[in-house]
Amino acid sequence: MPARPERRQRDRRCATCMRSGQETGKDNEDMDTRATNDAAAPAPYDVIIVGYGPTGATLANLLGLRGFTVAVVDKLPDVYDKPRAITADHEVMRIFQACGLADEISADTIPHPGTDYIGLHDQVIKRFYPAPAPHPLSWEPTWMFVQPTLERSLRRGVERFDTVHTYLAHELVRYEEREEDVVVHLNRLSDDRPVTLRGRYLVGSDGARSVVRRQMNGTIEDLAFDEWWIVVDAWLRGDAGLPPRATQYCHPWRPGSFIVGPGDLRRWEIKILPDERPESFESRERLLEVLSHFVDVSMIEIHRVAIYRFHALVVEDWGHRRVFLMGDAAHQTPPFMGQGMCAGIRDADNFAWKLEGVMRRGYHPRLLHSYTQERKPHVRTLVAHAKTFGQIIGELDLEAARRRDELLGEQLRNGTAETIRQKFVPGLETGVLGRRADGTLACGAGDLFVQPWVRSGTQRVRMDDCLGRSFSLVLADAQALEWIDARVQQALQRVGASVVLLGQAPGVRCCEEEGHLARDWFRERGARVALVRPDHYAFGCADDPAALRELCDQLVAALVEEPAMAA
Repeated sequence: MPARPERRQRDRRCATCMRSGQETGKDNEDMDTRATNDAAAPAPYDVIIVGYGPTGATLANLLGLRGFTVAVVDKLPDVYDKPRAITADHEVMRIFQACGLADEISADTIPHPGTDYIGLHDQVIKRFYPAPAPHPLSWEPTWMFVQPTLERSLRRGVERFDTVHTYLAHELVRYEEREEDVVVHLNRLSDDRPVTLRGRYLVGSDGARSVVRRQMNGTIEDLAFDEWWIVVDAWLRGDAGLPPRATQYCHPWRPGSFIVGPGDLRRWEIKILPDERPESFESRERLLEVLSHFVDVSMIEIHRVAIYRFHALVVEDWGHRRVFLMGDAAHQTPPFMGQGMCAGIRDADNFAWKLEGVMRRGYHPRLLHSYTQERKPHVRTLVAHAKTFGQIIGELDLEAARRRDELLGEQLRNGTAETIRQKFVPGLETGVLGRRADGTLACGAGDLFVQPWVRSGTQRVRMDDCLGRSFSLVLADAQALEWIDARVQQALQRVGASVVLLGQAPGVRCCEEEGHLARDWFRERGARVALVRPDHYAFGCADDPAALRELCDQLVAALVEEPAMAA
């Protein structure tokens, strides 16, 4: 049942859109017929987002915070009421923190309990443990959630912004990309009436069957994973004797996954075997028969059953001049790392700061080209890891499974197996990053900067709340203030960067770190300053004034049209 405050807010905003002339339809046929005429069309939105799932809703929040005018389009009239994604990580919560929503969202989550991989003889062959404290981003490294609850929190966040309008129960028909804008043609599903919008940019976050991607005619790279699985979400209704940790049953006769969700929510993902037809699991009798291999079905109440064809796919080009893809529209990953939704949220964060830079800070439009350049390799690595884990779980050949158990078991026993899930999430490798003279990445470039708790004045806050949404030059000690000469100051001013000191000194923004997360981060890299991007990846680090000047020159060259000033 839709939440009543959301429905009232949505109706109010759609009415506002119609009064302002930004929505056109048969109720205003003159405007509709003129919507593609530059002289007569209403003022465009800054961004039109097609798809109001977690990725689109996160982007709407990030853009709303920045004061952009945004239209969000979705064909559903409300949040889809069944869980889909169930796992996310600390980087995602950090982005929700930037949206001002992390406290609300985290209240409805639980820490991930860790994962056991079970071999042929029910022995543990692989393990993942939650990352130990202190947590590098000050949030749980991996956490479990109920997607409809999370999405409602994101949509309540969007309701804060009068500049963001939602068009629910509207379906994208087609778009026209022009030199200065994009014209978007919708169908209002309640009465089958056309609606036309204009925006400076169009973002397709409309899922695996993206209409935006289809019109872009984008090439898709297939990473050779194509399997049918059945997903069952259920509520516990008694003591079913289930494991306390997530469990991967690596059994060739019936591979499956068990996932511990918040409260009484539990999930099973079960591989459909080659001699089985996916549609056969539409029979409740057949479903319960297979599910009974994993749980006493009398102790659960089934909430959702879905049959999925898990893919490992990455679109080649995620954006043209004014049209971009993100989330499942740009990449599809098997669920075995719990990184599918995470990747889409990272897409939104990467795009949002770059769009603000181009439209508000005077950065060169070429910056938007780095969106695909940065996000695609990152996602491709995650998809490859998820595929590998899926192959471990889903191995059907008995002899191959025996060899797998021997290899993984030995790695677990001798301590060479990586047991921290977050270690498989890469940093950035390409894009807007500092480099050495030989072209290799500068010290720390592409690494995610940590977020300790800090004292800023009389307040105890997470460090991102001190850094804000711009570039930041973070200093590990007050002596590094002497490195900020006229050349560095000019560079920082040109990109709108702030200076933040871990310590105390007059005339500069200061914060006192609790513990030593940030100082350890600097020490491990042999650095004393870091240029940190708005998405909290390091542009690079420096250990002396000359290295800092070189980094600043490179940053200016990367972000603005004019070359950096000569030495």
